[in-house]
Amino acid sequence: MRIAGKWHTCNDGINRPIVETSVLSATGQPVFERFLVDSCADCTVLSADVLQRLQLNGQTPPAGLSLKGISGAGNYVVVNTVVEFLHADGGPARVRGVMAAFTDPTATDLSILGRDVLDHFDVIISRRRNEVLLLAENHHYLVSPVNPNGR
Repeated sequence: MRIAGKWHTCNDGINRPIVETSVLSATGQPVFERFLVDSCADCTVLSADVLQRLQLNGQTPPAGLSLKGISGAGNYVVVNTVVEFLHADGGPARVRGVMAAFTDPTATDLSILGRDVLDHFDVIISRRRNEVLLLAENHHYLVSPVNPNGR
């Protein structure tokens, strides 16, 4: 399975590694969302904007857990949903489960794809080659030296 992301220019003019997905709403309809590929994030987190568009009822997170990042802790709820990736072989790849969702719209303008999902893939983020790839099952990668003679 090969899921191709891209380098996307965000509102602040910075290019970031993004994977485009659909997230299932309360009515079962897919809602388009861009996820920042963040291999340092422990978990996947939906932005407050996508939480509102999904119209999902958020539940209070378990006691003692918090979402913390560079800007500190953020208020959030947990939701049960499905994130659906379209892979190069033509079919969807679905990740079902309970995910965090920010309730503060200023927490982030992008949903974050964290290690809870990324650990299912080999993740390649190459700015030099303009590639963002999630690989699994019948796809793999090979690292080899470049021949100085171009061969």
